[in-house]
This record gives sequence, C-alpha cells and structure tokens, in this order.
Amino acid sequence: MMSLTDIDGDDASKYRLIGDRVLGYRFAVPHDAELYLGDVLKITDDVKGLTFFAKVSDLLHECNFSDPKWDTRPHTEHFYGIGEDVFILVEATPLGYVGGDGTFRKPRTIPAKFSRVERPDSRDFAFLAQVMGEIEVGVMKTGLDVLKDVRVALHAQVMRQHMGVFATTGMGKSNFMKVFCASCMRAREFGLLIVDPHGEYVAGGRSSSGETTMGLLHYQAGRDGLEVFSTRPEEYRRKYHLSQLYLDYDDFRAPDLLLLYEHSPPQREVVEMLESTPGSEVIDFFQSTDFATFDAETYTGRHPRIASDLKNFSPSTLSVMQRRIAGMMNRNRRFFRRQGSSIPDIMKALHENKVVLIDIPGMSEQSELFVLSIITRKIMRSHQGEEAGEGEPRQVLITIEEAQRVLGSGLGNTRTFREAAMEGRKFGVGLCVVTQQPKNIDARVLAQLNTFVVMGLSDRGDRDTIASSAKQDLSCLDTEIQTLERGEAVISTIGIPFPVSTRIHLFEEYILDLNRRPAAKPIDDGLEKTF
Repeated sequence: MMSLTDIDGDDASKYRLIGDRVLGYRFAVPHDAELYLGDVLKITDDVKGLTFFAKVSDLLHECNFSDPKWDTRPHTEHFYGIGEDVFILVEATPLGYVGGDGTFRKPRTIPAKFSRVERPDSRDFAFLAQVMGEIEVGVMKTGLDVLKDVRVALHAQVMRQHMGVFATTGMGKSNFMKVFCASCMRAREFGLLIVDPHGEYVAGGRSSSGETTMGLLHYQAGRDGLEVFSTRPEEYRRKYHLSQLYLDYDDFRAPDLLLLYEHSPPQREVVEMLESTPGSEVIDFFQSTDFATFDAETYTGRHPRIASDLKNFSPSTLSVMQRRIAGMMNRNRRFFRRQGSSIPDIMKALHENKVVLIDIPGMSEQSELFVLSIITRKIMRSHQGEEAGEGEPRQVLITIEEAQRVLGSGLGNTRTFREAAMEGRKFGVGLCVVTQQPKNIDARVLAQLNTFVVMGLSDRGDRDTIASSAKQDLSCLDTEIQTLERGEAVISTIGIPFPVSTRIHLFEEYILDLNRRPAAKPIDDGLEKTF
C-alpha cells in the first residue's frame, strides 16, 4: 500500500464541522493539533451568518482507513503514513451562537456542514462582558489557557437565590471565598456574613500547603466595606480596629441546643415547649432550679410559667437539659453574657451592604454553629418583619462552611438553616453553601441553589449530585470538573448564558490589583510593617 502523507499541514479546511446534531458537535482536526479538554472553540457559519461557540468535551484518534486494526499491524508506519487520513475527532458541547445583532442565544440551530472551526480570542467574547455581574472572581479559562480580558463576575441580585461552593480539600476553596469577600467589599451590593473559626480571613495565615496568606485587612481600599467582630484579645482588636463580639442571653433560644447535642424525644419536647421563651428566662430557670426536688405544683421561683409548662417531664430529663445549658454557657463564655449584644451592630453593618466577619479563632465547631444559628435566626426574623414594607427587601448572604453539618439529608435539628434555604429568598436572605461533600447535602436544599461554583471534585457521587441539581447542564463537563487544577472552577449561574470555566484570582494578587485601582490607599496603611 502506498504511504499517505500529509501534503498540506496548513490547510485550514481540516478544522471542519462534521457533526449532525444540535446538542453535540464533532470536529475533524489535524492529527498533530494541540487541543485540550475545556478548550472553547469558535465555529463560523458563513451560510447563516452566525458564529457558534462550543467547548471540547472529548478527544479521540480517528482515521479513514477501512482496516479496523490498521494501527496494530506490523510495520504500520511503513504502510500507513500519519497524514490526511489520520486525524483527531473532537466532541464538543454547544454553548450557543451570536447573530448579526451581537446577541448571544442558546443553541437552537446547528452550524452548516463543514463550517470553519477556529480558536477564538478575547474580542470574540465581547458579548460576555455585557452579561457579567458586579462580583468579580476570576478570568475565563479555555483549556490550559486563560483569556485575561474576559473577567468572570457574578450578579449581586441572584445571591438571594443561594449559592453553592463545592471542592475537595486543597482545591482553593478558601482562596475563592476570600476573593469573593474582597469583591463584595468593593461592590457593596449586599451584606455578606461569614463566620471564621480558624482566624484566616482577618489578617491571613497559612494555606493548606503551608504558604503564608494575606487577609481581608490588606484590602485597604475597600476597608469601609468590612466590619469584623472578634473574640481576640483587646490588644489585637485595638491594633486593627476590630469590634468585640458579644451575644447575650436573650439572643439565645432553646432550639439552638439542637445543633450542639443529640436529643432524645422527651428532650426535644422540652426544647419545643420553650421555643418562644426568652433565652434569659430559660437560662435563669435552669440555673436556679434543683431538679432533684422540683415540683411544679409547689414551685415558688421566678418563672412559674416555665415550671408549669415542664411539669410533666421527668426530673432526669430536666437535669440533662440543665447540664447542657450549663455546658453551652461555659463553652461560649468568651462572648456569651447576661446583657449587651453585638447583634444590632452586626445587622446594621449587613444592611449597609458590608462584609461582616465573625472572627472566633480557636473556638469549637459547636461554638461556630451556635453563633451562626443565632445570627441567622435574627436576620430571618428581621427580614420577615420587613415583608410588608415598600420596595425591595434588603439583601443578605449568609455563608455556611462545611454545610453538610447542618444541611445534610435526614437531619432534623437544623430548622433555622433549612428555613433560610427554603424561604429566605422571599425575604432577601440567601445562603452560600460551602462543602466538600455535596452528595451529603439534602437534595431539597441543593434544588434551591441557583449559583454553582464547582472546583475540583474527585468523587463521582459528588459530581453526579452537582450535575443533577444545577440549573444549567453540567453533565457533559464531568471529565473537565474531575481534572480541574487548584484554583480553577466551573461556574454556573443565572445571568451568564452558559457554564464558564474560570481561573479564580489568587487572592494576594487580586487585592494588590484592587489597591492599585483609583482611590486606593497604600496597602500598609494602618497595618504593621511586619504583617
């Protein structure tokens, strides 16, 4: 057989569309073409005058030889030269098309046969700049490259419709959240609440790889958009102008205990019975009552109504509740006190569209959930009370780290967070659900999320859960999501017409850039030089 060698390696016609369906394209490209999963390609249809875009989802070696085993025969290269009849078959997912008016539309038609396939540049994505939002998080990624001029930014108005951030450990989740916070500080479009039990958001710390990181305080140009409530020592708070965090007894409600302990049915009944009772009265009753001799009929203490409500419960059940309340108070004694709460100041800062950081380094997981539950309930009650008011409700986004702890399927002790997930959007309250294990989040909660930030997920069950819950089709991006590198994400959200592969800004570089923009202050203004 004669050798078939490629006589014209520059023949652009080899980049040609040979697909035959509207929801899946196939391209034939030269055997030595350098393409990667996730590459975005442009298809120019001169017949219809349309420009289509598609993302590479698979790559296969193909040929025109009739011999199905040609590549395994002895002396194959002697008889079959790698040339025009050997090529790469590219399978790609349609993203949509742009017509003569410059408007981007979903892929409801197919390009003409043999339409030209090319690599786009930043100018080809001018239509994306028109649909991006205010909360910048990165730049558009295509294959191994990025389009630095195509910024990826979320819409502030969709934050009340909940967001999910999904990534396994070490894929850049914390970096994304700090970039997101900095952009919120700059845009001031809604209030953002985040509880940090590790102390890494304020002034930085160490990444999971041991590298030194910077904190939100380094973004001096946006400092007016940040309020920090901290349990750190007074010297530290004064040094960086941080407010002290306090919660008082009346901020507490009995159902907060459900997050902290496992409860038997009788104990849950006690909690439900006391649900509407002010926390200060519940605490005082259990602190001042000896349940070894407790009798509701002869009780003469300060809380006869509580005693009457609990008259049918056994002393052992009430003693357990007494110990749990004492444990809750002792665990949170650094910020939990009889009178004087930071909640009004926290609410004020959120309604001024600031990022509110609750900085509680060294505190336990139970303390983190205790604080988050109280503040979430206060926000929900405040916004529900404003429902009858005129105009749009004020918008707040509440971040829940390791969200599977409180939003997992089958959990019955997280009513505050579930209420926010199911009803919060009506009142301008959104949740930012951050987790390494999306498959462990209740499917009813995932169904409420309208923005997905999907970073590297190695577990197929997690990827399948995401694909089945996202509003845009992510199933065809499964391989790309599996192979995402640290700091990369696929973002699916309302307002951006297709899932966008994104290189998330490195936080340290991003805030240096923000501080250089107009009206920026020196980065070390107000900070220690040894920071």
